[in-house]
Formats: sequence, structure tokens, C-alpha cells
Amino acid sequence: MERKIFVNARIVDVITQSIFNGWFSVKNGRFEFVEEGEVKVNEPVEIVDLKGLYCVPGLIDAHMHVESSLVTCSEFAKAALKHGTVAVLQDPHEMANVFGKDGARFMFEEGSLQPLKFYGAIPSCVPPTRFNLETPNASIDHEDVEELAKMENVLAIGEVMDYPALVQNNEEILKIIEVGLKHNLLIEGHCPTLSGEQLSEYILSGVGSDHTLTDPKKMLEQLRKAMFVMIQEKSIKPENIEFVKRLPDRSRILLVTDDVPPSRLIEGHLNFLLSKAIECGWPTLDAIASATIRPASYLRLKDLGAIAPGKKACFFVCEDLSQPKPLKVFVDGIETDRLDFPKLTFSFPPPILVRSFNEKDFKLTNVPDGVRKVRVVVANPQDSFTELAEETIVVHDGFAQGDFVNVAVFHRKSSKPRGHVGLLKGFGLQRGAFASSFAHDTHNILVVGRCAEHMKVAANELLNMNGGIVFYDGSILLKLPLEIGGIVSERNLTEVASNLRQIEERLKFNGAKHTKPFLFLSVLSLTLSPKFKFSDLGIVDVESAKLLSNLAV
Repeated sequence: MERKIFVNARIVDVITQSIFNGWFSVKNGRFEFVEEGEVKVNEPVEIVDLKGLYCVPGLIDAHMHVESSLVTCSEFAKAALKHGTVAVLQDPHEMANVFGKDGARFMFEEGSLQPLKFYGAIPSCVPPTRFNLETPNASIDHEDVEELAKMENVLAIGEVMDYPALVQNNEEILKIIEVGLKHNLLIEGHCPTLSGEQLSEYILSGVGSDHTLTDPKKMLEQLRKAMFVMIQEKSIKPENIEFVKRLPDRSRILLVTDDVPPSRLIEGHLNFLLSKAIECGWPTLDAIASATIRPASYLRLKDLGAIAPGKKACFFVCEDLSQPKPLKVFVDGIETDRLDFPKLTFSFPPPILVRSFNEKDFKLTNVPDGVRKVRVVVANPQDSFTELAEETIVVHDGFAQGDFVNVAVFHRKSSKPRGHVGLLKGFGLQRGAFASSFAHDTHNILVVGRCAEHMKVAANELLNMNGGIVFYDGSILLKLPLEIGGIVSERNLTEVASNLRQIEERLKFNGAKHTKPFLFLSVLSLTLSPKFKFSDLGIVDVESAKLLSNLAV
């Protein structure tokens, strides 16, 4: 029996929120003794001297999407473990929206091979909405959920983003939740704007959490209605942290990442959120509890979340709790540099059927040249919220003069380009075109630009790669191939992050104002993201679940 004793540790107790000097032993991958003071060893055993470093339970991410990092589960696991994350609940709804249940199964199966503990949330909204707001590429129904629910380590039904359909008692989404409840699965939520009786109806269906952008008023109502409130990076604000600090019971407050782009994943994962939350005033040990024992309790993972006898020996050591950068990470008592990260062979049909684009494909839909009153989606430089405005503009050869870019969305599985081109105001891009097959959540082809020639070159290069991300401004062509479904790359994280960083830098060089241009563009076609977005069928009024034309009436 393999046994180790770790001595001279400053053990972080996330249950009583205290730190004590002591030692612990690990046997067969689990904590054995966890004791204060010094140990007397009377047998031959390996001793590991932690030299007074803090010993922290492995971090647990209770809501996230691997695909947002544009890499495989294998590559994600390598990076996240380095940052102290030992377990995640992944909702693979990006791959599922391209390949249905087979896409979800691929992500679950590759995740199951990794030393990082992947747990599964079955995507509930494939396609994202039931209101015919876009042309989908795949579907998952309640029978598929029944099949996926039998897979090992599936714990939840993924975020129910189609909250308008649920509130309106859509039969299929209710059946999906019913299957989840039958299998004793958690039902994850996504309700950015629901309140009052509508929120109560949403919760009555079985939904128990929300991770969307929040504020104290929203958190108070959700907590009063017994929801778990998940705080992601964009919600780590002073007013929210002050609210959390005043709560007498913070057991339902969790820190989650949701979406982590590759450049951020290189630098940090949940530990980055911890540093930011602590800097914002969240007491250190309490913040750590919201990334360890609280998510473990929420996910019903009885053998994770704390350094305690019988639990799996998943932990890391660091010098500074306020900026927890792991020096060493252990999974089941084994240091991560001794672990393997197997890859799973990908074998699916071609994800994109469009053959080629020409310049006319990128000109405004149903807007003749001249002075026209049109609807435009309005961007802001901080987040993904968008508004709608009516503007009188001058249109020439299918493009508007002024601070506007054309936004084209094409169904990826049509043999000929079939889509819609609308206007976005305030993004700031002065030159060049961006094309991507990674466009939440349906992942149709998104092309944004001010010049038909640039848009055509970028889009056709994307087709040549059979999916990926491209930027072209007439002189420089930058690209990031996403070989698996046009969603994730087979390449290593460093290369993926470098290629994406170059594209983002070029977007900003050419005038893009957003602080995170790729993140903004990736949700520009998300038909469940407030308040107005684009699809291949038109401008989407998200709250009303309606399609709008370009021309204002």
C-alpha cells in the first residue's frame, strides 16, 4: 500500500475557515490522518517536507465550458491542473450544437480519461432556442438526454438557457428536465433577466442555480428563493462582494469560470478569480471556500473540497493565499508532473458544407443604396450586452457610412451561402474583416467587416481550413484552425493562445474598441444573450424571442 506523510504544512481548513500548522498522510490516493502539530514516524515511509507552505484543497469549477478555451479536454486539463483546479463540471453545449449527442459524448469520454476530474452536464438547449430564431446544426431531445444520463460522472442537466421557452411551458424542454430529475441530476440555470413570478416559475421546474451577470438586488432575490448563485469574473465587483460579505450564510455562493479564453487559461483559472475576488475585498478563506467545499457540496461530491480524512488527496501548495499560484499540485496524492493526459481520436463528418463566398454575400440584406432608416445593433466596450437603435444612414454598395460594420451570419451546413447581413454600431473597426466558425451557440459562420473584399477573403480562408478563426485587412492574414468541428483545436494551448492573441491585437490595431473583442464577437450571434443579436435569419430581439428586419418601419 502506497503511503506518504506530508509534514511542515500550513493546512487551510475551508470548513472552519482557519489555518493550522500540522501534517497529513496520504494512502491509496486519499487523505488518511490530518493532524495538528508534529508527527512521530516509527515506520519506513516517504516523507514530503512542505516547508511551511500553505496547503489548499483542490479548486472545483461548478460551471464551465471547455470549448471556450478552444482546446481539447486533454489540453485543458494540463493547464487547469497547473493552476490548482482539480475538478470541473463541463457543459459541452458548443460541440453538441454542431454534432448533437455525439459531440457531447466525445467531450465526456475524453474528459473521463484525464487526471483532472471531469464531471458532465448534459446540454439542455440544442438548439439554443425553440422559437425558430436561427437555423440550427444539431439537436438534443429528451431521448438523447436519457441516453447520456447513463454515462459515468454525469451530474447535471446543463444550463437551461432557453428560459423564455421554459416559462412558456415548452413541452420538449420540460421533458428534458423531467428526465434529469428522474436520474437525480442537478438542473443548471441561466436567467439573466428573470425576476418575480417568472423567476419562481423557472425555479419551480427544477432549476437550482444561475451564473449570469448579477448585482445585489438580483442575488438577494435568487438567494431568498434558495438558488445557488454562481459568480463569474464579470460579476466580481465591489458592490457584489460587499453584499456577499454581509450574508450570514454564504454556503450558496460559488465562484465559477464559465468561459476562459486560451490566453487567460495560460495565466490562471479559478485561482485567478480567487485573486481578483480577494483583491476586491472578499475575505481570503471565505473566497477559497466558494471555490472548494461549497462547489463540492453543490455538486454532491462527498470526497472532494477539503483536506480531511477519507477525501481524495487533491490539493496544491502555495506561498501566498491572496494570490494562490500553485508551486505543486497533487491529484489523488500524485504530483501532476507524473500524470498522463490521453487524447481521444475524433471522427465526425465535415462540420461545414458551404463551398465558397463572393463579395455580394456580405452586403446588407434588403437595404438598397441611398439614405435609409434602419435598425442597428449597438455595442458597448465592456461586455456582451447590446441595444437596438434606429438610425438614418447613407448606404453605398451594401455598406453604411460612419461607425458601422456589416455583420453576416451564414448557416454552416448549407451548400451555398444562406444567411443575413445586418449592421453593428460602436464596435469601432475601421479596416479588415473577422471570420469565425466559433460563434455561440449554434456556431454558424460569423463574418464582421467594413469591406466586401476583405470579408470574402477571410470567409473563404475559414472554409479552406474547414473551420476556425481568421482576420484579414488587405495586407495581413491571420488564422487559427479549429480542426475539431470548427470549435476546438488539436494544437497545444500555447500555440492556440498565441494565434488568437495576434488576431485580437490586429482587431484592436484596426480600431476595435472592445476590451475583449474575441469574446464579444463570439457571442454576437448568441440568440439568448441580451438584448439584441444576429442570426442567419435576421436581427434577434432576445427578450421577446422575435426576428427583426434591417429596415425600420
